[in-house]
Amino acid sequence: MYQATLYQYNQRAEALIPERRGTLYYGPDNHKPLVAYRGLNIEFDFFVKNTDRKPQTLHNKTYTATLLDRTTKSSVLTKTLVPDDYDLGKLVLKLDHNETLALTAKLYDLVVTYTITDVQGSYGGSSDQNNRITFVLEVKDGAVAQLRPSETVTVFTTSGDDKIGGRMEGPVINNSKQGIQTAVVYTTDYTGVYKFQASLSLQPLDSDYFDVPSQSYTVSSQTAIKHYTFTGMYTYVRLVHTPDPGNTGTLDKVTYRS
Repeated sequence: MYQATLYQYNQRAEALIPERRGTLYYGPDNHKPLVAYRGLNIEFDFFVKNTDRKPQTLHNKTYTATLLDRTTKSSVLTKTLVPDDYDLGKLVLKLDHNETLALTAKLYDLVVTYTITDVQGSYGGSSDQNNRITFVLEVKDGAVAQLRPSETVTVFTTSGDDKIGGRMEGPVINNSKQGIQTAVVYTTDYTGVYKFQASLSLQPLDSDYFDVPSQSYTVSSQTAIKHYTFTGMYTYVRLVHTPDPGNTGTLDKVTYRS
């Protein structure tokens, strides 16, 4: 029988407010990066202290956390820290699952600034006593399985007797190791043949596409929403349909997910 311990706690960091002069400081307090997982809620506790490591009051102050892309130096997220204990200088940075999901798995710089009531401008906090202004936030993948968004094609280009839909990203592009694909075809009084085609090329031409095995369907006066599932490690997939000469209906759209 296996046992495991689940630890439930907020990650902790100290935001230092320099208040004395001189060049002799203690070593960094926050040498490890803060960690967030994409798709999960996360809270970080920040304790505001001066250079003597004494808690600083939060009264008349507003603290803001700004997340910076390390490559472009641009701001990707700005949040107001929530005071948890005004006298102990405890702040909480809360990121919800939508905010973490919007981040890319990589390292970010986190900067904490604050304003004082009736004082213009903002001040910067430090992550250690060496006047380093940034914390490190490491965003990781793999916490929660997320459904990929579906692709919908409504425009079909005429090529001879065929109507060819635009390409949709297959399992190879989306890093789907199982290769399972689902599609929904919408028709209104449609008579003809439609089929799924796939390519193994990263830059496919029309000649690179081939018919997906067992995914060709002949219908007559069909008004329906039909669901299909098939498997294959394809880079791109498209839907091609060929209306009968006397067809008066429409193949309205296809929705696809890999």
